[in-house]
Amino acid sequence: MSNLFVAYIINPSRRAGPQVIFSNQALYTQEKRIQEHITQHSGTLLKTFTEIGEEQRHRHRWPELEEAVSFCLEKNASLIIGEIRNLTNNESFAKQILRLIANENVEFHCCDQPFIKKDNFAALVEHAKKQRELHGQLIKAGLSRTTAKSGNPHASDVISKVNKPKIDNAIVFALMLQPVINSYRLKGYSQRKMVSALNEEGFTAPEGGQWVLSQLQKVLERIKFNESALNLEKQFLEYRAKQMTSAQIAELLNKLGIPSPQGHPWNEEGVDKVSERIKQLHDIMRFNEFVIELMPILEKYHLDELTEDVFTQELKMIGVTVPAQASM
Repeated sequence: MSNLFVAYIINPSRRAGPQVIFSNQALYTQEKRIQEHITQHSGTLLKTFTEIGEEQRHRHRWPELEEAVSFCLEKNASLIIGEIRNLTNNESFAKQILRLIANENVEFHCCDQPFIKKDNFAALVEHAKKQRELHGQLIKAGLSRTTAKSGNPHASDVISKVNKPKIDNAIVFALMLQPVINSYRLKGYSQRKMVSALNEEGFTAPEGGQWVLSQLQKVLERIKFNESALNLEKQFLEYRAKQMTSAQIAELLNKLGIPSPQGHPWNEEGVDKVSERIKQLHDIMRFNEFVIELMPILEKYHLDELTEDVFTQELKMIGVTVPAQASM
């Protein structure tokens, strides 16, 4: 591996009227990660390319990345990406990296996701492409069966199954962000002030990039449902054990003066949504516990290049059981 390095940084920006405001915190974090990597490998930084995402992006989405890749090929240097996030999903971005790694002598490193390597990048890109295609096909299939004429009652189930991983990720994201939002609330921040603070402090939005008000409002709604689900779980279990209907539970919650996530009186729909959120949180926690338990054997699977049959036997030997709701 070359000890000559070329740095590539994406500087997040947002518009405030006619002005473009950049995130200094995000820039600093990427620069720090890059410097730490170069120091660790006793290397030399030749040049830094910074993608600012301005007017030229409509014509060419990643001009600085193209320049950085060309410079690496010219100097036989390694590329360090400060923050790749989910850009393996971006075709034009991936195309430039694939052009880089087509040269056998050139390496690259992703500071925020070091597991992404030259050897697996093409596979990750292809997997992301197939996932997008499959997701689109399944949603189209579900929607095509949901017309006024067909009145298909199962279409929503099809779409829900397709979207479940995305929904779970959104719930987990809201759980992770909740302490930050609570600290903003204690400071008396308005929603717009929260958006500014999240961008200034380098937090990325749920699907990457800068925050806008509508994204924050969706996360705030998820946080409210998470809070209700966690706070009311024990009561809901007791109510369901008594064979109470959603309407009866709503009536009781209103009598007890317990606020609903939406802020208006409880109704059947609100009770059903909180009940579903309780189930979703349980599924997520059970699957996370399963993954944590599985990590040592997964590491062995990769290092020792075990076959799938041997891997299955290893799972049985250590008593790891796949959760009923989880799909591998």
